[in-house]
Amino acid sequence: MFQALYGYQQDEARDKKSVLSFLDKSVKHVEDEYIFLLSLPIDLRYYVENEQNPEEILYVPTKKDIETGKTFIYNRVINILDRNDELHRKIKSCGLIWHNHKEEMRILFNGFKTSSYFQKYLAGETKDFAAQKTLMLHFYKDYLPKQEELHSLMEEIFIHWNDDKKAVFNSLIKTIDPLMESEDELVLKPLSDDFDEDWSFCKDLINNCMSNEQEWTDLISDKTKKWDSERIADIDMILMRMSLSELLYFPNIPIKVSINEYLDISKIYSTPKSSVFLNGILDKLMNEMKADGRIKKAGRGLVE
Repeated sequence: MFQALYGYQQDEARDKKSVLSFLDKSVKHVEDEYIFLLSLPIDLRYYVENEQNPEEILYVPTKKDIETGKTFIYNRVINILDRNDELHRKIKSCGLIWHNHKEEMRILFNGFKTSSYFQKYLAGETKDFAAQKTLMLHFYKDYLPKQEELHSLMEEIFIHWNDDKKAVFNSLIKTIDPLMESEDELVLKPLSDDFDEDWSFCKDLINNCMSNEQEWTDLISDKTKKWDSERIADIDMILMRMSLSELLYFPNIPIKVSINEYLDISKIYSTPKSSVFLNGILDKLMNEMKADGRIKKAGRGLVE
């Protein structure tokens, strides 16, 4: 949402439809990121079985090399992924395949097979479904998030990967964790537990920020008379407008959340002192609007 409003701020035409279109495409890209990474073990297995360079495992493979290959080739979690028709439809729909990135696959596989998670699995006495699933959970939870080669590739393909990655990895873990050998069924996890509600919130917040832009700007300017408004970073203005929209028009969101979440965003995207500046301005506006009865929150924990 923040990126969509920032684009709107920089657009001389101020095209509101393009903002919502941008948001819609961003949501689709997050799902593509999820599907692309969920398909990785399937393509890694094909790579190990058919395309791995023999020189990488010696001309005559050792017993450990053979076991390493079998770990991916016969992993039952990967079998479940590969047999899921819906996943394959979505892989085709997103138009991204790992075989176009064989060098990255080679690096990721070679790194994973020497990792402590993989070595512990090889040394274990049991290779049952639970052990195989634990290995794949380590793959998504502990190994991939630390691989710079993966992040470089994802950033090259998806411009907002750095913002999306936490949600994507959480969804990947939620997809693998519930798998049971007896059921042999994969349920693709949406990136939101209630997409329709969350999408409605996003559209309402963005429309509210755009419709009330001048009012929010005037309120902020009144509290920043010592500042030249043109010197206030665009990012800070956008974040304050978003916070004011939540405070006044979203009664089910706690006051603290409507302020603190934007302070956190400012620490990532704005200047080092922005969060302190925003906190001071928003706190003054919040107290005045509460005193005037403009902020209407109902329910436990929603009001300070």
